[in-house]
Amino acid sequence: MKNIIAISDTHNRLPSSAEFWEILENADYIFHLGDGIRDIEKLKFAYPDKLVYVYGNCDHMSREEERTVEIEGVKFFLAHGHRYRAKSSDLDLQMKSIEEGAKCCVYGHAHTPQIEKYGDLTVINPGSLTYSGTYCYMSVKDGKVLAKIVNRTF
Repeated sequence: MKNIIAISDTHNRLPSSAEFWEILENADYIFHLGDGIRDIEKLKFAYPDKLVYVYGNCDHMSREEERTVEIEGVKFFLAHGHRYRAKSSDLDLQMKSIEEGAKCCVYGHAHTPQIEKYGDLTVINPGSLTYSGTYCYMSVKDGKVLAKIVNRTF
């Protein structure tokens, strides 16, 4: 079993509390879904072996805006979401995830937490750690993803 913390849209305001950093320390993987380039750099320095990230529209990067990663037999499609009109619908993200052969799509941009099942595909938006005050805790085991949106307390 592997545990993943997914965060997004930190907008360079990553929490400094010990509780937050302990949560990250205890995770097997950390997904950052963009819009917080300085935060991504901090996390790359602190957790180079467990950070998986994409850049967002506010990061002014034209590369690494999406990626596919496999963990414990589950393929994840990660994107910030701005190129898929995520603020209005997750349909384009669903289609791209299916095209990539992913069982789970994790994206940001909309700042609205979401966990939806569409057949065999799970679509997750952890919300914005900065604005909605949420992140997603996931466990991957036996080819399944269990996910929960968490309201930050730090």
